[in-house]
Amino acid sequence: MLYYTIYVKNLENGTGYIDIPLEDDQLLRDYQQFLDVGLRPHKLYPLAKVPGSGGTGYFTINVEEVAAMTVTPPQRSK
Repeated sequence: MLYYTIYVKNLENGTGYIDIPLEDDQLLRDYQQFLDVGLRPHKLYPLAKVPGSGGTGYFTINVEEVAAMTVTPPQRSK
């Protein structure tokens, strides 16, 4: 599981970004490929299974609208 913070152009939710947990780094790799060669993915990215949530889901985004993103692995408690 990875936690994404995605800054989206013209997102009018008061913050300008979306926080979302995804299963893997596929969105990051697709975004880097878009920046390198301009290929736009048309995919669904599986949401991470979060304790307490009921079920699974998918996330999709137009990478042309992404201004920046950060990816953070979950913090392990000591």
